[in-house]
Amino acid sequence: MQNLLRLAGACLLIATLWAQAPQRAPHFHTAPPKPTSAYDEPLTGYEVALLTADFIVNLERGLSEAFQAPISTASAGAIQLEARHPAWVQPALRELKARGAIPPKFSADKPMPRYQVGQMLAQYAQRLDARMREQLGAPQGVLRFRTQPKIQLSQRHPAYASLRYLAQGGWVNAGSPLYREPTKPIRGKELPDMLRDIAQRILERYRDEPHLRD
Repeated sequence: MQNLLRLAGACLLIATLWAQAPQRAPHFHTAPPKPTSAYDEPLTGYEVALLTADFIVNLERGLSEAFQAPISTASAGAIQLEARHPAWVQPALRELKARGAIPPKFSADKPMPRYQVGQMLAQYAQRLDARMREQLGAPQGVLRFRTQPKIQLSQRHPAYASLRYLAQGGWVNAGSPLYREPTKPIRGKELPDMLRDIAQRILERYRDEPHLRD
């Protein structure tokens, strides 16, 4: 299982490989400014799609190997994209669309709000959990955690149900900014944590680990 976690986490390191912005020359009497990185900047929908699709493909491959069962949530047949998108992101978008994981009002080339990421992850987690049940039967591990974060969205918001699903099932950690400030753009350093939580959670659900129950 350690190999599986390493495999699922490997793609998350992509976010740290983006080039850092160059440092400015310091003034004589002032300290130099701290360098900034795309890792600290908001992600566009395209960037989220690229990283998430890569994560999903690697996660499902790892789950198939670990549980000796075909774990794939992709629908069969050719996937067509309705809108025009840059060529570099089209394969990732097809992977997400095949899994029903492109959120409504997808931000595309604009900063993506956290709640849209929550919608995407909830749609995927539901589909993945259903596939795992088909292949392995009912979950053996923890299904619900006592610690429930407060979701800072109106219950009438289109994304509220998705965030509640993630919170109730512990799919994304209770301390995530996804719940505290869901309308703000997601940053490069936050997405890897959310994806890691999904990978860890699916393993916990389908392995009996009583020490995790609270």
